[in-house]
Amino acid sequence: MSDFTLEIYGEEIPSSAQSLIEKSVQSSLEGLFKDLVIEFDKINTYSTARRVVINVENLSSYTSLINNEIRGPRVDSNENAINGFLKSNGIKNIKKLNKKEINGKLYFIFIKKSKAKKVSVILQNKLPGILRSIKWLKSMRWGSNSDRWIRPIKNIMCVFNGKIIRFEFAGKNSNNYTFGNYNLSEKKIKYSFFKKFKKELHKNRVILDRNERKNFIINQLEKYCSENSLAADFNESLVGRVSNSVEYPNTFFGSFSSDYFELPEFLIENILSDKQDYFSFRDKEKKLTNKFCFVSNLDSKHKKNLIKGNQNVLKARFSDAKFFIEEDKKKKLSERNKELKDIIFYENTGTLFDRSERIKELVNYLYKTLERKLGENYDYLMLSNADLSTELVKEFPNLQGKVGGFLASQEGLPSEICSAISDQYDYEFSSKYNNFLTFIFSISQKFDGIVGYFISKKKLTGSGDPFGVRRSTLSIIKICVEKKIHINFLDLFNHLKKIYTNQNIEISLRYEFIDDFFTKRLLILFTELGYRQDIIKASFVGNGINPYSVYIRVLKLSKLVKTKDGNDFLKSFKRIDSFTDNSNNEDFNQNIFIEKEEFDLNDLLSEIKKKYLVEEDFMFQDFKLMKRITNVLNGFCDNVTVNVDDQKIKKNRKALISKFYKIMDDLYNFSILEIR
Repeated sequence: MSDFTLEIYGEEIPSSAQSLIEKSVQSSLEGLFKDLVIEFDKINTYSTARRVVINVENLSSYTSLINNEIRGPRVDSNENAINGFLKSNGIKNIKKLNKKEINGKLYFIFIKKSKAKKVSVILQNKLPGILRSIKWLKSMRWGSNSDRWIRPIKNIMCVFNGKIIRFEFAGKNSNNYTFGNYNLSEKKIKYSFFKKFKKELHKNRVILDRNERKNFIINQLEKYCSENSLAADFNESLVGRVSNSVEYPNTFFGSFSSDYFELPEFLIENILSDKQDYFSFRDKEKKLTNKFCFVSNLDSKHKKNLIKGNQNVLKARFSDAKFFIEEDKKKKLSERNKELKDIIFYENTGTLFDRSERIKELVNYLYKTLERKLGENYDYLMLSNADLSTELVKEFPNLQGKVGGFLASQEGLPSEICSAISDQYDYEFSSKYNNFLTFIFSISQKFDGIVGYFISKKKLTGSGDPFGVRRSTLSIIKICVEKKIHINFLDLFNHLKKIYTNQNIEISLRYEFIDDFFTKRLLILFTELGYRQDIIKASFVGNGINPYSVYIRVLKLSKLVKTKDGNDFLKSFKRIDSFTDNSNNEDFNQNIFIEKEEFDLNDLLSEIKKKYLVEEDFMFQDFKLMKRITNVLNGFCDNVTVNVDDQKIKKNRKALISKFYKIMDDLYNFSILEIR
């Protein structure tokens, strides 16, 4: 058994495409090896900004031999049937057949041995198809080739057991060599075996292992922070993105003029991290400093010019941002809001101005529902989307909201509304964040966005989330749960439909679709938090989803099933399941009760009905009542015969049980819970 290595080397590969290629090729190879029974130890994948490498450890040279059992006719079958089986399988002598008893009858069995095939030949034939099968979000062709790849390919190296696996893809023939760092040492490197291959690449300024590149960058950043009394807190996503953009990371540190601190911090940080992929630094008091770090493939020989060049780039970026701010300040947000009348939101959902009105009305509705007062903030709710017409947002789309909040503060609007506009697009909020208007703003704009998407697009396809619909749904659920906000989304949806109607926008979307979508996301989230699925499902009660209410029920039911009293109750409840007819809506007649246990169950039913009017979670507050229910149910099942000959009594007892079962199950869905 030997190793197999495939490398695709070419022009710069975007970070997201690197992981796509790795996963796609690995998955295809695993499927191929499984189908053809090819043994191997492990598949390793690597990628840099210029290459993707797949290495298979201890790959077998031949497919495994498999004995396939082919069942023939029964041993006592006629001669024609037996001869036909022999002929169809190319068997000349019946003595080559075995006999096997199946279901009490004896059959002829032919053991057909598969022929071992060369894995090198299989790879040669299959690899081009595997590379062509990658499902790109975006790809390209070049020259006269029909094959597609994320960027033009310069070289394909493919070696198995020391020999080249020869194939052609995208106009390139495979070989047994690669190249070093394209900036520093693009030297041809001949492949011998994988460990040496990695070492040779490292000598030629290529670090294959992504984690090794990440750790190097983090170590350099932490060292700089330690030497300059700075806080070592770096965005993990940025570290990953930067480490994927280089083959051999070299860190360089610079600074920009403190004059640019007249720009808002969120804008400075966005320019540094999102536009330039630079690291920013804060001091020990968490105050933003004018220091920054960038990572390059070029080494320290170019240090002076590199730092100067990047400082000039930042200067230009900051100057542009300053200009945009000055231009945007010339119009008030209320004036900009009118410009939204010319911008369509989603198809069939009106304009962004219509959307602003809907968000305003949703916020107002939720405040009334939650018995809160908006006060002077009501008139400002229309400004939620006003910044979408600003030059800053056109240049920095991911800063929508932040720009609006900043401009609102420049106009002297209340801090509460400024904060709400600024943070409405955030997906999570810290436990210390306490601006209630922000939470309601965020829920309203995300809910309108989700409904608007489904009105226009109808459904999500695939596992991707390009419009952030799944992420927005999870965000709404988290906000409701973490901030203890009770919202019934059936009521919210119906109110939103009324707003659409008032805007003369017709929608055919049904709440059941939204309910199903939210239910799935909620089930996924709570399962990830470690709760049992049967408990989560049992916590959905009534019409419309209320995430916080469901969460409270999940907590209580999770506690219930862990107690002896709780399990005893569930067992007693399950005992009456077989007598229950969910379609039985008939009333029972107390006058024909005979047994004491019938009267006890009826008294208990009356008490539960009264308690539910006061507190729907009364059972979790009163364990004595739970024990009593357990005893009454067990007493009824032990001492009362339901299926008696007298049909009138039988029907009456079933009606009593069904009434009791239904009210309990409507309250808590106990029938869904598993007894463990």
